[in-house]
Amino acid sequence: MWGETMTKPQTTAHEIRKRFIGMLVLATLIMGTAIITVVGYRQVRQTQQTATRLMRGLKHSVIDDQPDWHWWRRYSAINTIDTYVRVTNQEKQPVKRYYSPFTRYFLTLDHHRIPGTQAVTYTPEFGFTYYRQSNYHGNRLEIWLNLTPILDTLASVIVVVLLVMTATIVLGSAYVRVMARKITQPLASLNVAAQVQTRQHEKKMALPVPAQPVEVQELATSFNELLQTVNDHAVQERQFTSNAAHELRTPIAAILTHVQLLKRRAAEHPEIVSQSIDYIGEESVRMKKLVDSLLTLSRADRAVLKLEPTDLVAAAQAVVTREAALIKQPLTLHGDPTVLALGDIESIEQILTALIDNAAKYSSATAPITVDVRSTPAGQRITVRDQGLGISDDQKAHVFERFYRVDTARTPEIAGTGLGLAIVAQLVNLNRGTISIKDNQPRGSQFVLTLPRVPQSEKISE
Repeated sequence: MWGETMTKPQTTAHEIRKRFIGMLVLATLIMGTAIITVVGYRQVRQTQQTATRLMRGLKHSVIDDQPDWHWWRRYSAINTIDTYVRVTNQEKQPVKRYYSPFTRYFLTLDHHRIPGTQAVTYTPEFGFTYYRQSNYHGNRLEIWLNLTPILDTLASVIVVVLLVMTATIVLGSAYVRVMARKITQPLASLNVAAQVQTRQHEKKMALPVPAQPVEVQELATSFNELLQTVNDHAVQERQFTSNAAHELRTPIAAILTHVQLLKRRAAEHPEIVSQSIDYIGEESVRMKKLVDSLLTLSRADRAVLKLEPTDLVAAAQAVVTREAALIKQPLTLHGDPTVLALGDIESIEQILTALIDNAAKYSSATAPITVDVRSTPAGQRITVRDQGLGISDDQKAHVFERFYRVDTARTPEIAGTGLGLAIVAQLVNLNRGTISIKDNQPRGSQFVLTLPRVPQSEKISE
């Protein structure tokens, strides 16, 4: 019962038609009413003026207290055929009355006054009449002006106006229906295309972009950009799943191999037990690191960081002190004494740790690693420089992709999951910063992290 009382959803075309047709009908009614009112008012005024002129002419026709009907009809500028006159001479005894043609018969009939008026009456056989009286030299002059010609004119005007109003409403409604359908057709086509795409389980195809109207064109373009983003994410997710399965499959296969080896030969060759257990432990640690990296990356994808004024020099000093005890390479810190940036200190330290570990992984034990923190016009900048293997130009665009490792790193001597720099890129985005790679001289690479400055208002509040 509740569902039946709900308003049925309407299309945009229906709403446009309903509102425009309503406005059209209202405007047409107002215009028609105004025309009829103005014409009616002018007709009433014309009737009053006609009666006044007839009365004036009648006064001039009274000679020796008697009206000269012939003179009045002949020299009157107005048609007097449908006008009825009675002249009453009240000074003579007995009282004398003079009637124009047909007036005696007219006065014998019943007269019905129209409610709301003082001078308009309806008389059978004669129709509506307008009454006017005046006194002249002791004579009372009375005129009944037949309104039939005037009412016929007004009725003709009303009929014409109603026909024009009807035609305007019918043609206007048809035009509005056509234009509403034409205006909403691109949107309807876009909706159909979007519904088709929702049933596609594979790659989403781009929606058609109409040339007009601009709003629908922009909407279709935005949808296509969204679809492209969805497609890119889907491709990345599939690639991520495939790479994660591949990376996990390798240590799992190695562990299963050694487990089977132990089952078959451990009794006959006890010396392989220790070796296999060590290998299983190493692969288990590798698999744990991979799972931890996957979890970290998953959390980073969904995280929202609270960005606050952060001392980059203090954060870099803490990371350098901690990493110097863990890596073999010489590690030094340079730069300005104080550099404030807007960011999350924990994630910034995690970024620096990953960049230093990456530099140490691809550098020899004697190759120095430097961390430089400076304030620049482009933003607050941290640069990690190494003199390791370096990265070719065609690989620089891919090093932040998940599970990507440069060709020179795909050796047993350099371990890794290929997720470290992907986590770095995600954390940089969460801090609203940028990261780029440059060649170092004479060799190696520079990872340049740029973070936003602290707004002046926050500096003042501090």
